[in-house]
Amino acid sequence: MNENNKPADKLTRAHSRQGTPEKAGADRDSQNPAPRKTARWRIVIRWMIPLFLLLALAGGLIVGYVVVGKQSLSEVFEWKTWQHVIDLVFAP
Repeated sequence: MNENNKPADKLTRAHSRQGTPEKAGADRDSQNPAPRKTARWRIVIRWMIPLFLLLALAGGLIVGYVVVGKQSLSEVFEWKTWQHVIDLVFAP
């Protein structure tokens, strides 16, 4: 076996490479941690999902009542309309 291929020599070379910086901007990355950026996105997503669900519910009510049912748009968000629908669905 050649002297340069010894396992101990490989470990020594790997050890000496660990101390060298890989990129010039490595110090900047340590000042701005990534978890803060991902925390903002988690907050945004937690607010966007319920908002999209409410918009989908309102859109579905409008499409189902106005387009399919051919009723007026003003009646979509009245309570008496949906009370009547609930009574029809759960009638004995």
